[in-house]
Amino acid sequence: MIPCTLYSFVLLSFTAFAAAAPQTVEPGALEVGDAVTPIAETEVVVDEFGVEWVQVPDVEEEPVERRQEAASTSSASGSASGPGKKCRQLEVRKEWRDLSSSNKRSYIAAVKCLQSTRASNHTLPNKFTRYDEYVIQHTESADNIHGVAQFLPWHRHFGYLYHQGIRQCGYKGPFPYWDWTRDTSGTTPVANSPIFNPTTGFGGNGVPNTYTVPTDDDGSAWPLNPQAFSYPAGCIGSGPFKNTVFHVGPNRRLTDHCLVRRFLEDMRPVLSPANINNILSQTNYDAFWNSLDGLPFKPDPALHDGGHGFIGGDMASFYTSNNDPVFYLHHAGLDRIWWKWVSTNLNVRLNQIQGQTSPFPPHGSITGDWVLPFQPFSSNIQVKYTMDIRNEPYCYTY
Repeated sequence: MIPCTLYSFVLLSFTAFAAAAPQTVEPGALEVGDAVTPIAETEVVVDEFGVEWVQVPDVEEEPVERRQEAASTSSASGSASGPGKKCRQLEVRKEWRDLSSSNKRSYIAAVKCLQSTRASNHTLPNKFTRYDEYVIQHTESADNIHGVAQFLPWHRHFGYLYHQGIRQCGYKGPFPYWDWTRDTSGTTPVANSPIFNPTTGFGGNGVPNTYTVPTDDDGSAWPLNPQAFSYPAGCIGSGPFKNTVFHVGPNRRLTDHCLVRRFLEDMRPVLSPANINNILSQTNYDAFWNSLDGLPFKPDPALHDGGHGFIGGDMASFYTSNNDPVFYLHHAGLDRIWWKWVSTNLNVRLNQIQGQTSPFPPHGSITGDWVLPFQPFSSNIQVKYTMDIRNEPYCYTY
């Protein structure tokens, strides 16, 4: 089991590494329910790394040569002006297969950099890496951020913090997401997606009989899903993470293990255009997030857990799913769907937040002042400061 004392010291010096922690959440953000004037997005400039930057009118423009520097070194407070301020330009995120070959290589190299660099918190044993620290933080927060209305805001900010880590490891291209419909619109198995290409992607399925799932009681409220680790689950047999050793998980354990996968094509329907269109048809936030979130809180799978469940293995661990690097593309895809839903009725939906704060009674009711937990990994931040990706610290679009 992961000891509580580990969390007390996680990332004491993380801010120096990622320079991404919000030091304040006080100034500037719109209150939930406020009317919103849409920000017009006009000129698009492409930099030398293939990143498209949408220029935002009526905001002082920053010199082109400073955009990459700002993207890699800005704090989560964005600038001295603080969170909630309009961005000067917006980085356009791209689907994985739309990245250039060089950006794909660079992104994978940055992930491996995080996986091979010693943890910022030197109270951890030397074998722990910066990548492990992100997994520890997800484990620490998991019971409070799933099956609840704060699920999407928390993962948006977590994805932002991960993006800063990738930048610190040298990646300068667009941040990638996974559009599942490009793999489910036809009849080709999802396993054949370019996402899982062993050369230009994240590697393929597990090899049967190469991993023995732990059976001890790790104290998890949500134990490992037996199907996700059952035959033919195993250590992945191809790709850039084939021989990577992870030190956290599965679930609330500390064990050295490979990256485990067990592709499950049965999850294909929840990744389909028809299901996503149904999600986008919801008329309020509470219905929206509930329509994309299923197991283990509901009897049937939905888009969020279906993506995890398709990959299986580590990705299907409730606590340590982000051991699998595809986690961040999957959650960027969910973030994209959320923004797409918001954009169809911006004035009504931009600051709309509704729903329970706990999957168990008493369920509670969320507001924009709800505090998202990130300490000690980073500073906590209120939900209302995560609602508009066109505002600092995020400054991106799709």
